[in-house]
Amino acid sequence: MARKSRKNLEHEVLQEPMHYHTGIYVRLSVEDTLSEGSSIENQILLGRKFIEEQKDLIFFDSYIDNGQTGTHFNRPAFLRLMEDVEAGRIQCVIVKDFSRFGRNYLQVGEYLENIFPRKKVRFISVNDNFDSNFKGNQDDLIVPLKSILHDSYAKDISKKVSTSIDVKKKNGNFMSGKPPYGYIRSKTHPYKLIIQKEAAEIVKKIFCWRIEGLGVSVIAARLNEMGIPTWGKLHLKQWNQTDKDFWYGSTVTNILKNPCYLGCLVERKSEKVLYKGGVSRVIPQEEWNMIEHTHEPIISPETFYQVQRIMNQRGEKI
Repeated sequence: MARKSRKNLEHEVLQEPMHYHTGIYVRLSVEDTLSEGSSIENQILLGRKFIEEQKDLIFFDSYIDNGQTGTHFNRPAFLRLMEDVEAGRIQCVIVKDFSRFGRNYLQVGEYLENIFPRKKVRFISVNDNFDSNFKGNQDDLIVPLKSILHDSYAKDISKKVSTSIDVKKKNGNFMSGKPPYGYIRSKTHPYKLIIQKEAAEIVKKIFCWRIEGLGVSVIAARLNEMGIPTWGKLHLKQWNQTDKDFWYGSTVTNILKNPCYLGCLVERKSEKVLYKGGVSRVIPQEEWNMIEHTHEPIISPETFYQVQRIMNQRGEKI
């Protein structure tokens, strides 16, 4: 048998099957909280099971955007995923279906047809039986059609979700992204606020210091000197040194102005168009709807309104 040349051997090595370090992208939006079909756990389980069944895929990490709209791609976990793509840490992205990836067909198409192919990134949508390594002419047609349907769905669901959120708020459910400093979500009722004792004591000190005459910047400096953890340090597991590690006067002002510490929720501080992913109109404070007795208060009405009078006299605003 003739010996193979070094050149032929090198060619064979290059033709060995590629192994893809794979990221599972998971998204649960506000509208998805109305059903259990697309839970974070289910999406991760589906992705991990799919990877285990493939010989050429190696799990790298999960990227979870919880409570993020699919109508744009400015999402924290997705941006982290793209950083890993840019760094070459992952070569494949897996999603449960196209709607988890995004609902804006123009932007989805840009990633699938241009960005990912240019960066040699494989894209797999498990429930849609789509794999960019094996797509044909039929798949090229199906992808944009499905994306258009998801985009249309997002427009329609935006109004329905806004109404649903308003109803939940009226029933005393906390629907905002993060709890105010001094509160955490209940483990048994995730839309109910409960007091976080250590942080609540700091809130009480902030109000007392303001009544004693300390300005918000002075209070922020004192908190930094005392080493009091910010909201980010308390709630984010993986935390790098950033500007958010410190207290600022604006942070203190937000706490002092927040009626949530009275044990009530404020309905409709702004009107938000979910489909556009942004705030369309800020509602004046005099038009806010206060829903009382939704959770345990940290500050008494006497203390809260005394601070409001002090701040109004000095023209301090959020």
